[in-house]
Amino acid sequence: MDFKKIEELIKLVEQSDINGLAVEEGDFKIEIQKNQAALAATPPSAAATPDKTIELAAPELQPAAGLQEIKSPMTGTFYQAASPDNPPLVSVGAAVAKGQPVCVIEAMKTFNEIEADIAGTIEKILVANAQLVEAGQPLFLVRA
Repeated sequence: MDFKKIEELIKLVEQSDINGLAVEEGDFKIEIQKNQAALAATPPSAAATPDKTIELAAPELQPAAGLQEIKSPMTGTFYQAASPDNPPLVSVGAAVAKGQPVCVIEAMKTFNEIEADIAGTIEKILVANAQLVEAGQPLFLVRA
C-alpha cells in the first residue's frame, strides 16, 4: 500500500463519524483509530470540536516460517543497483553470502552499500526501487 492510499484512509477517518478503520492488503495490515481518550474527555455539550488525533499502527509484517529478514540499517532511499546503468545487486532466487552487497541506500546524498547479514537465497524483495525506507524496515526475505 502506498503512502497516498494511507493518507486517503486517514482523511476518511478524520472526516467521518467512525472511530477507526482496519485494512489488510496482502501482507500489509494497517489500523487507524481516532484518539479515544481525547474524545471521551470532551463533554457532549462542549462547544469545542473533539480532538481527532489519529494513531497510525505500524504494519505487522511477519516473515514466513524459515525466512529471515535483511533490514535497513538507516533511513533513506532504497536502490537495487549501485547506479542506474548497473543491473540489480540481487534478485529473487539469487544466492547471497554473508557480507555480500544486496542494495544501496542513499542517505543525506551519500550512497551506502548494504550487505547481507545472513547467507541464503533471496525469496522476496519487500520494497520497490527508489522507495523511501525507515531504519529497521525489512528489505528482503531470505531462506537461510
